[in-house]
Amino acid sequence: MNQVLRAARAIRVDNARVLELSVVVFLWQAAVGIYFLSLVQQYLPQELRAGVAFPGYAMASYGVAKFAWQPAAGWLSDRFGRRLTMIAGMAVSGPVLALMMQVPDERAFLAFSALLGIGAATMWPAFMAHVGETTPRNRRARTMSLLNVAQMTGIGAGTLVGVLMVDFVTYGAAFWMCIGFSLLALLMVLWSIDPAVDGADSVAASAASACPVDETAWRPSVMMLAVIVLFLTIGTSLHTPMVGAYTRDVLRVKMSFMALLFPAPALIAGIALWRFGHLTDRYGRQVPLVGGLFVAAMCIFALTLTRSPYIVVNLVVLAGLAYAITIPAWGAAALDATDVGSRGLWLGLLTAVQGLGVAGGQALGGVIGGVWGPLAPFKLAALMLMMALALIVGHHSLQSRQRRRDGGISITGNLLTVPVSADS
Repeated sequence: MNQVLRAARAIRVDNARVLELSVVVFLWQAAVGIYFLSLVQQYLPQELRAGVAFPGYAMASYGVAKFAWQPAAGWLSDRFGRRLTMIAGMAVSGPVLALMMQVPDERAFLAFSALLGIGAATMWPAFMAHVGETTPRNRRARTMSLLNVAQMTGIGAGTLVGVLMVDFVTYGAAFWMCIGFSLLALLMVLWSIDPAVDGADSVAASAASACPVDETAWRPSVMMLAVIVLFLTIGTSLHTPMVGAYTRDVLRVKMSFMALLFPAPALIAGIALWRFGHLTDRYGRQVPLVGGLFVAAMCIFALTLTRSPYIVVNLVVLAGLAYAITIPAWGAAALDATDVGSRGLWLGLLTAVQGLGVAGGQALGGVIGGVWGPLAPFKLAALMLMMALALIVGHHSLQSRQRRRDGGISITGNLLTVPVSADS
């Protein structure tokens, strides 16, 4: 009976911890949604009269800054702790957004966007390392799925609030909402993450409850995960600078109209993701990655074939659901492939590659959209996602042939596969 009570208490504590982390992600991503979909896509080209390529430049400056700073930020989180590094990164956003509001200049906007990228680069590796070190291996994918539900919901809520503020109130109101969400996320980290649990004790608890490693499972190295996520992030960011132009010139509707269509299908997608998020823990990392990439690629390409806002909304939600299934699987694989002592550094390097993909994709998408029209980046984005899918399938096939050739013994010590330690 005492064991049952202890197990039930542990489950309640773990569920509360995941809920608190989800609230942090929701608030932070709501601010991100306002920034990218309202301030970058609307305030920058319309209020500041910047050129059509400037939204892409602003996203690229944000992404390049993240790329340059994330490895150092990951190392800092290994040295000074996850909580302190998270707080330092999140504290940047409020003052920078306030300065951005007070200095209405497109070039200053690009500089402030880079500072926001540095803040995000400081926060995310520490946050992900904290998640990995406080979550047992056999619950990592489910936790990542729930965090992605919070991410999707936060971006959706931020997008809705931001475009409503821009269309019906003022740009200043959108800025203040963005600042408010950022500060609430910072306060949530201060309240919910105990400094005493930011270290070896949480690592030991995670290791003690970890499940055995399946030697037949797909086990990519950090290098392979970096290549995969490079194509994945390019594919998911190429079309983002053209969202405003696509909505305005192709669908011929306002952003606020599109935002009002999203809540119902997004809620259904979020419920489905919450209900089936544990499947990655049960069936491995590869199947959700392959399936999610395929569905996302098909949906993004289909956006170029329709002019109905209602069909577009459902395609976007379906693509978002597929992406939200893919990212937890990739994130769980990244946590599996990194060791405790250097997890912050390796996750910083991986998120730096993500930043490179986002920055390159957004800059390339802005240029391609400006030359060949708003639909061209969508087609190229679908192709990039299919290339990431081909990499996963090809690497898994190579790994399977190596195991068969060596009588089922896992190959280690090369650039393609690395052993995953049981305490990671």
